[in-house]
Amino acid sequence: MTSPQARIGSPFNAHSTAEEVIAAVDLSGQTAIVTGGYSGLGLEAARVLALAGARVIVPSRAPDRAAAALRSIGGVEVATLDLT
Repeated sequence: MTSPQARIGSPFNAHSTAEEVIAAVDLSGQTAIVTGGYSGLGLEAARVLALAGARVIVPSRAPDRAAAALRSIGGVEVATLDLT
C-alpha cells in the first residue's frame, strides 16, 4: 500500500539552523524535558529551547557529566534519572 506524499511548503531547508527554525517562537513559561540533552542532537535541542525562553530539564544517569556539558547554557537544569 502506498501513501501519497506532498510538499508541506516549509520555508526551511537542509541549510537552516536551529536558531532560524525557532526564531519566531516564544517558549517563555513553557517547560521542556530533553532526554539525552547533554550530547549530540539533544544538547542542541536543549540549547535552542532555552534560547527560546523555555525552562529546560535534562534528566541524566550521570548528572555530573550532564552539568559539565550544559554549564554554558542558561535556563537548563539537570535532574538525576533513576531507572531502578
